[in-house]
Amino acid sequence: MLSFKFIKFMKALKSGRAEKLSCVTDLGRVGIYIAEEYSTRFDLLNIEQCLFLSEFQTTHLEKEEKHLLNLVKKDDPLFSLLEYYDNYPYSYSDINCFFKGCLKSGVEISIKAVNPVSKNNCFKKLNKIEKTLKYQKYLRPWINKEYKIEEILTDLKERINRKFVLGNEIRYTKNLIEYLDEYKEIKFLKRIKFPKIYAYLSSDDKVVTEFVYGSYFYELLQYNRLSYKDVLDLIRTQLFFMLKVGVFHNNLHSGNLILSDEGNIHFLDCNTISILTTQTKEGLFKLLKYALKRDFRKVTEIFNDISKEKISQEQLEYVVRDMEQIFNSSYPTNNTLVRKLMEMFRLVSSYGVVFEKNIFTAFKSLIYLEKISMKTIGKNGDFREDLMRILDEIEGYIKELRSN
Repeated sequence: MLSFKFIKFMKALKSGRAEKLSCVTDLGRVGIYIAEEYSTRFDLLNIEQCLFLSEFQTTHLEKEEKHLLNLVKKDDPLFSLLEYYDNYPYSYSDINCFFKGCLKSGVEISIKAVNPVSKNNCFKKLNKIEKTLKYQKYLRPWINKEYKIEEILTDLKERINRKFVLGNEIRYTKNLIEYLDEYKEIKFLKRIKFPKIYAYLSSDDKVVTEFVYGSYFYELLQYNRLSYKDVLDLIRTQLFFMLKVGVFHNNLHSGNLILSDEGNIHFLDCNTISILTTQTKEGLFKLLKYALKRDFRKVTEIFNDISKEKISQEQLEYVVRDMEQIFNSSYPTNNTLVRKLMEMFRLVSSYGVVFEKNIFTAFKSLIYLEKISMKTIGKNGDFREDLMRILDEIEGYIKELRSN
């Protein structure tokens, strides 16, 4: 049954029609993970398919409620330090449950615990799909040749292996906090927070952090209470980490961002991060700026600079012409800046341009940031102008930091 659902999804990919891809949810949690992997693979899918798949999140799945005592052993030293705890979760994140507690010192905490049943089921499904693929790739060679499903599943396994070991979240959060401290004098970063983790109470199966009072972004969006100003600060922060630091939270969504009662923006679930090389982060910064300036010849030159394979001099004129056409096009759906950037990346991919893999996770962030901007911007707002202004600000900070 699982193999049938998997083949149905692969056939939906081959159809080229975005609306057929809804069948990915039939694969459950693993299907959502596969959708996430494909959602930025503009080198494999058409952009309409990518953007359609980007809508799927594990938050759409039915949650399996677990009690804290089902997930953390009763003899865990944590319980001896608790004044009280809630046995029922107050929130969920993928296969994790969140519980509120209070230490005897009076500090209110959040306990994030892995649901081992969901974790095991996920790996079992992945293994079954891999077994199916062993003979399906011979019956249907296009599955791997056109859609690189073996590569997708390998990358997925590596990602969830890191994600499901919460000890990684402790290390990654520590890294992000260190970068935040390094640039603490930058104005917009003063309201950005990463979780305060109590490492001595945490392990690979649970993470204990300081409890944050506030509202998740999805709640604010639901009641039209998320301001565009807050979204712009989120964009400033994420782009600064992507384009200056080169290390960033690569799975942003409205379920792991909180606006605290104090007005700070908290990044949660820092269990997956991406790292961009100096060449790629600087190249991506220039690409965004020159694309907004509509200087397509310069954009093409930058693509050549960051690619492992170069576009020939004879082909450059055709690429410049096609890029201008993409930017001037008006698409019936998803007629957005990020969509056009993805079309440009897809175009140069067809000429043999090859990027480092983490460029795909950068686009995952760009897609989310643009979507949340469109939901909060005013009628007279101009996202492109705001984005250009943010890039100018970041460039100014970079120059200032270099001169000090």
